[in-house]
Amino acid sequence: MLLEVEATSVGLTVSNAVNGDLGDSADDLPRVPGHEIIGCVRETGAGVSHPETGALVGSYFYLNCGRCSACRRGRESLCENLDGFVGVDTDGGFAEYVRLPAENLLELPDLSDPVAATVVPDALATPYHVANQRADVVPGDEVLVLGAAGGVGIHLVQVAQYFGGDVTAVDRGEDGLEHCRELGAKRTIDTTRQTLSAALDEDIIFDSVVDFTGSMGLLAEAKELLGPRGRLVNLTTFPRETFDVSPREQVFRETEIVGSRYCSKHELVRSAELVAEGAITPVVSEVVEMDKVGRLLERIRAGDLVGRAAMVPD
Repeated sequence: MLLEVEATSVGLTVSNAVNGDLGDSADDLPRVPGHEIIGCVRETGAGVSHPETGALVGSYFYLNCGRCSACRRGRESLCENLDGFVGVDTDGGFAEYVRLPAENLLELPDLSDPVAATVVPDALATPYHVANQRADVVPGDEVLVLGAAGGVGIHLVQVAQYFGGDVTAVDRGEDGLEHCRELGAKRTIDTTRQTLSAALDEDIIFDSVVDFTGSMGLLAEAKELLGPRGRLVNLTTFPRETFDVSPREQVFRETEIVGSRYCSKHELVRSAELVAEGAITPVVSEVVEMDKVGRLLERIRAGDLVGRAAMVPD
């Protein structure tokens, strides 16, 4: 399918892709990055009837097969025949037009602002999967979010509340944490000023801790704050990074340490519906044209942005 790009999100995953962390074969180069694409269908392939020409769509990041057991059960991110990633193994959305398999284009509800909608395919859909499936947030839960002011974390702050949780937001610097408070975070902790333990009332225990930082020291500290049957949810994939876990402590307290990988296609569409309903506020702090994306990625690597950024074609 040929898609006319209206806007594409710019986040840390794009930086990782450019650095070769999601695939570094020379045969895949040159490549146009950008996987969180919002656009309109302009041409359909032979035998393709959906999405129709003119439909507003968002891109699904993983090039899944749609046929295996995982895909048939709505677990597309665990596809047994994964063929790679949009923007890594096929061209992505930092362009005016992009061709993608029809299987990777999901029709979205009427979203008036395509720039705001760029958070949907990953920055919002990923935390929706976390809260809905992996952390299993229910009303009254205490949820600790590490890296809460980043592009994905700041949307989990909202999604966890949507599922009924009370959020403690953790990050470096007050600018991002102020934004978290404006979005409803019950508590905020600036780790440039104090440790988690020093900042928290000793009576507070968490039902779930969700990490977007990959800081082993922070993870080791955070897991000690889990209550009985609490869950620590990891989303980073940095190689050779580990921390110690005591099976004895896990058994006595029935705690869990789980991974969370992207989302299902159903969860992506549901995330778009939450934006359309006004239940979630997309956080896009900067918008640039194509020729400014490189400099924007440098700022993202430096942790210089709150929430997500977006690219619009010239």
